Amino acid sequence: MTDQELLQAIRAITKEELKPITQRLDKLDERLDMLEESLEETRNGVNMLINWSEKVSMAATFPLPDIDD
Repeated sequence: MTDQELLQAIRAITKEELKPITQRLDKLDERLDMLEESLEETRNGVNMLINWSEKVSMAATFPLPDIDD
């Protein structure tokens, strides 16, 4: 067996051994993408709530005239 053939055999074995790890990394990458998307949605929702609460707090401190007089 030549050095080249030996290297090709090692490469094939290594590739086959790494296949489950590569598949698992692909699944983890998909899950990470889903988490990033969910995080962005959550962040947008929180920012909307913060903006709303700031507007409500400004409206609550707005001095309304007394209409009893």
